[in-house]
Amino acid sequence: MAKYKSDILELLYHNRSTYLSGQMIAEQLSISRTAVWKTIELLKQQGFSLSSVQNKGYQLTRFPEEWDQDMMALIIKQSSYFKKRFVYKEVTSTQLVAKEKMLETDEPFIVVSEVQTAGRGRFNRNWDSQGSKGLWMTAVFRKEVPLHKIMTFNLFMSLAIAKTIRRVSGAEAKIKWPNDIYIDDRKCCGFLTEISGDASAIQNIICGIGINLNHELSDFQDELAVKATSLMAATGQKINRYQFFEELLTEIEEAFQQFITLEFSDIKEEYMQYSNIWQRKLRYTEGKKVVEGTAVEMMDDGRLIVQDDEGTLHHFISADIEL
Repeated sequence: MAKYKSDILELLYHNRSTYLSGQMIAEQLSISRTAVWKTIELLKQQGFSLSSVQNKGYQLTRFPEEWDQDMMALIIKQSSYFKKRFVYKEVTSTQLVAKEKMLETDEPFIVVSEVQTAGRGRFNRNWDSQGSKGLWMTAVFRKEVPLHKIMTFNLFMSLAIAKTIRRVSGAEAKIKWPNDIYIDDRKCCGFLTEISGDASAIQNIICGIGINLNHELSDFQDELAVKATSLMAATGQKINRYQFFEELLTEIEEAFQQFITLEFSDIKEEYMQYSNIWQRKLRYTEGKKVVEGTAVEMMDDGRLIVQDDEGTLHHFISADIEL
């Protein structure tokens, strides 16, 4: 009955606010009631929860703990930009897999894995990627982009992620310039952007995103115990990973379209309202340059201006900031 799974799942998913009778499903898909029943049983075995009421039918009430290939395909099918998805139980990192898949397809695509054994963030830092508790993904954008625009890509994406977190969880997500997402001064999301192209323009943007969704604070060990958090730890509510993934795709697609058609100056005020670095003295590190000071301005190209205690202004392109 696996051959009917994706079609029946699509019907249940798009009508999850109500019940669908077995007869209606059978007629809609031109299959037997027996085939419907057997497929429903298969969905239950694979971790989907369905309510069944006599004379009313079936209602999808909960998704599996792990990523399901057919469910993810259904979400990607609704995307106006991404065309393919690659879903794994375990990989070294979705970023590495994405680079391999770029050799096989010219279309925009998403890579998602339940577990990463060698997840990495900015500055080659390790990213703890526990299964069923977070979203570990890489989005590959295929579009020719002028070289001068790429510096602001992370700013558009970080705003999209922060918006998604606020809308889905209610947590007051903030951006630590340029692209880390924090809740109550604890990090819940980071991402790594890499590019490929030629001397005239960029053709591919490979954006790896890691978001802590359903971790308990006790899941974070050593220095992470005081630095990291998750959406559930911050709100007390478990996050539906499929809903979050669907909402995030919509938001980053819109952000990418804005990135292509607008300048950062068009969204700068909104970005600054989401930022958590203003009116506080912080340490900024960029290469060998280390400055303690206060952020005083953000330029239209995304650069940050920091004033030190002597009143000297320092320009940063992508600094590491210690809160």
